Amino acid sequence: MVSAQDIRTILARHGTLGITLDRLSEDDDLFDNGLDSFGAVQVMMDLEEHFEVEFPEDLLNRDVFSTIRSLRDLVSSQVQRKAA
Repeated sequence: MVSAQDIRTILARHGTLGITLDRLSEDDDLFDNGLDSFGAVQVMMDLEEHFEVEFPEDLLNRDVFSTIRSLRDLVSSQVQRKAA
């Protein structure tokens, strides 16, 4: 199971947000809080490496990478798919 804290930990490694992660709700927009396209790519690569998954190209978009909740759901679905 992938938790919101797992996602926060990976986001913290890249330090691209203008707010402390403990103040960010699961539904706050990461791009509105300082994440840019370069940071999103770094986070994507870190998530893929950490969880040993590969995200399908059709899911690599701003909507999926916009919140902690959407990232958690994406990673969870890919981990479950890999385990099946």
